[in-house]
Parts: sequence; C-alpha cells; structure tokens
Amino acid sequence: MEKIFKVSEFNEFINVYLSSVGEVVVEGEISQINVSQGKWLFITIKDENSSVEVFGVADTLPNHSLLEEGMLVHIYGIPRLYQKTGRFSISAVQIVPAGEGALKISFEKLKAKLEKEGFFSESRKRPLPMFPQRIGLITAKNSQAYYDFIKVLKNRMGGIKIFFHPVSVQGRDSSISIIKAFDYFNSNFKDLDLLVLARGGGSLEDLQSFNTEEVARAIYASKFPVVCGVGHEKDVSIADMVCDLRASTPSNAAELIAEQKDYVMSKIAANFTYLYNVLNNLKDEKKHTVQKNVMLLENSLLAKEEKIRAKIKELSFQFEKFKLAVKHNISQVDDNLRLLRSLDYKNVLKRGFSITRTQEGDILRSAADALTNSIITTILFDGKITSRVNGFRGQVAK
Repeated sequence: MEKIFKVSEFNEFINVYLSSVGEVVVEGEISQINVSQGKWLFITIKDENSSVEVFGVADTLPNHSLLEEGMLVHIYGIPRLYQKTGRFSISAVQIVPAGEGALKISFEKLKAKLEKEGFFSESRKRPLPMFPQRIGLITAKNSQAYYDFIKVLKNRMGGIKIFFHPVSVQGRDSSISIIKAFDYFNSNFKDLDLLVLARGGGSLEDLQSFNTEEVARAIYASKFPVVCGVGHEKDVSIADMVCDLRASTPSNAAELIAEQKDYVMSKIAANFTYLYNVLNNLKDEKKHTVQKNVMLLENSLLAKEEKIRAKIKELSFQFEKFKLAVKHNISQVDDNLRLLRSLDYKNVLKRGFSITRTQEGDILRSAADALTNSIITTILFDGKITSRVNGFRGQVAK
C-alpha cells in the first residue's frame, strides 16, 4: 500500500532527509540581504539559472557586516525545509567571500572598520626585545614558511627557544585554528618575548584566513608582541596591519627578530671601543681637573701659609713688646715696693724712731700738745710704752 503523507509529515520527512545530507558548500552571488531584528540574517544567492534562500543567525556569523549585494560568496551550511511553509533554504554556519572582487570588497570594508576602531594605530604597537630568548611560532606544520623561518633564525643567533603550535593556514577552519593558537599561547605562557604568525605566499583567496576580523582581534588582544610574516613582499593582509611588526616574508620575520651574530659581535666590539675611548677621555679630563684642583689647593695652602707666618711673626713681635712691657711694669712694681717698704713706719721705728699717740689716738706731734697728767702711748718697733705726762722741758705743758 502506498504511503500517503500529510503536508506537515512530508515536510518533516524531507527535512530529516535533507539534514542527513550534511554540510554543503554553495557558491553564488548575493542578490538580496536583510538582517531582521538585528539577529536574523536572510540572504538570497543566485547564479545564471537559479537562486536559493539562505538563513543564518547574525551572532554566529561575525563577518556578515562585510557582505553586500553583488558579492560572490561561499555558503557553508545544511540544507533544510521550513516545516510550516515548506520553504527550502540553506542554514548557514559560515559565509566566506569568494572571488577576487568579493575578497577585495570584504578586505576594504574590514580595513575601514578596524582602522576606525584604532587597530592600526602606531601608538599601540609594542617594541620587540633586542635579544629575544623565547618565541612562539604559529604556522603550518612541515610548511616552507616553517623551515624558512627556523633556518634563517638559527643562522643569525643561537640560544633562542622556539615553541611551535601548528595551525591550518588555508581553508574553512584556518581562521579558527589560528585563533586557537593565540588562545593557547596567551593562556599557557607568561614569559614569551613575542609571537610569530607566518605563511608563504598565495592568492588573495589563499590568504583569506589572515584577512578575517576574528584573526585581527586575536592579534590585537595578544598579551605578547606579534610579528607577521605572511605571503610575499607585495602581499599586505589585515593581520600585517594589526600586528606590532610586519615582515615581508617568514624569512624576513626571522631577520627582523634576531641580528646576525657577526654583526652583533662587531657592534659589541665597536661599542666597547667607543666606551673605552669615552672612559679614557673622561679619565684624562678628570685627571686634568684633579691636577688643576691640586695646584689651586697648593697655591691656596701656600698663600695661607704665608699669611700664617706673617701672623706668627706679628704675634711674636707683639709678644716681645708685651714681655718688655710686663718686665718694665714688674720693675716699676719692684721700685714701688721698695719705696713702700722704705715708707713703712715699722722700718722707720727699727732705725730708732718712735710714734707717740695721745689717749684719743692722735699722733703727738709737739710736746706742747701733751697735756699734763694725760696718758700717752709710745710705739717702738718692738712694743708699746704707756706714760703719764708730768711735765716736759721747754715750754710749759698745757
């Protein structure tokens, strides 16, 4: 008996069948694009004969802002049938510009967007260490870029430790692979000197992984300085513009990171010679300064010595004058002492003289001053004699 489906059953059956097909890649030109409510993406793509609807969630397709009508794209997604209306579409998981024209348009739009956000500003670019010791390398395993970088680096300087993280550098998942490599180094290392992102040359489509917003933001957010050596010299990617230092090739990246050993040694020798000459000149200059200061000090000391000698001479002269004055004064004192001694009444008394005082203590200078019956005291050199006046020869006593 033939199977009869209800419409909803048929649509569900077809949808299950389509889902089993798995992911497909469809190339077409965008004829219409619309973002609903800021999150639902509706696109129509076409070729010369047909068109197909594409549905996507804007948050899962970060590059949707770079898309525009007329752009050739590759839609990665799963075919499905909307059960309610039976409308066929592709549920997009990734949309990639295809063809040189679309890639150039996408490149210029992303470049303008990131430049406006300051991703390319020279003020945020970090300098590289002069002699890096630990480097993280992000490139394809067993690629020519890997071998060229390692060969040039080893020929220039030794002692550099390289931590290699292989990635896919082309194809649908290459951007995710590169982003995971940056996450790995930034999460697991604390002391890397820098990161190197390298790839050989190729077409604009081959280098598309290095022109995505996700990779640009991974480079911008890296806590280690990033050197990009992507493509050939003429190739300039978004990654080149965001990184801290752009190299024209993987080999050039190694050249910019490490100097030639011979050049470094010659530079060290030249700097040593320069420093030797500077120090030698400085030594001679300081020696001359010291000699000049010593001479000035000697002259100053000689001048001070002359002043001291003159002062000592003057003091000696003043001292001699002082000595003579003291001697003269002492002589005068001796004369005065002799005079005083000669005037001492005791010495006079020793020569036979005496002093007589009245009872009132006055010196009796005249016999006429002695009152009869008055008491008088005669002072001799060796004692006193007390007498009563009875009379005297000469004038009558009072």
